[in-house]
Amino acid sequence: MNFAFSAQESAISQFVEEIERQVNEAKAGAVQDAADLAVKEGRANIATAGFSSRWQKALTSRFYPNKDEGDPAALIFHRIPFAGVFERGITISGRPLLWLPIEQNLPRGIHSPSQYGKKLVSVNIAGKPPLLFDAFNRLRGPLFFGTRAVDIRKRFDLFRIFERAADHMRQFYDRRIKG
Repeated sequence: MNFAFSAQESAISQFVEEIERQVNEAKAGAVQDAADLAVKEGRANIATAGFSSRWQKALTSRFYPNKDEGDPAALIFHRIPFAGVFERGITISGRPLLWLPIEQNLPRGIHSPSQYGKKLVSVNIAGKPPLLFDAFNRLRGPLFFGTRAVDIRKRFDLFRIFERAADHMRQFYDRRIKG
C-alpha cells in the first residue's frame, strides 16, 4: 500500500501565520484587559480610601506589545511618586521633631515653618507637645506642633487587586481566542 501526500507549502505557511497572529492578538488583548481591570478596581480602592479624583486618575497603565518577542506586558503605576506610602504604611520621624501645621491658624499654602517666613517662637509646656507661635502675633494661636514621629497607616490594597487581575488573564485570553 502506498500513501502519497501533497501539500501546498504556501497554504500551510499562511495557516500557521494566521494562527500565530490570532494567538498574539489574544495574548496582547488579555494583557490589556487585565491592566484595564487592575486600573479600574485600583481606582475604586483609592476612592474607597477617601482620596480625591486626582489621586484616582493618577493610577494608570502603559501597554508594551513587544511584538518581536511575542510577550506583551503592561506596567501599572501611580503618577504621584509617594503614593506607595499608602500601599505599605510608613513611620515618618522628625530630626528631632516633625513640625505639623495647624491649618486653621495658618494662611493658605503654608505647610511648614520654613514656608511661613516669619520669626517663630517655641512654647513648651510639660507633658504637652511643643508649639510654634508667630513671634509678633501670638493671638493668632499656635501655628505648628512638634512630634517625634507620625505613623501613616496602610490605606490602599493595590497589590492584591493587581494579583486578582493577573489571575483573570486565562479567562481574558480564552474569551479573545474564541472570539
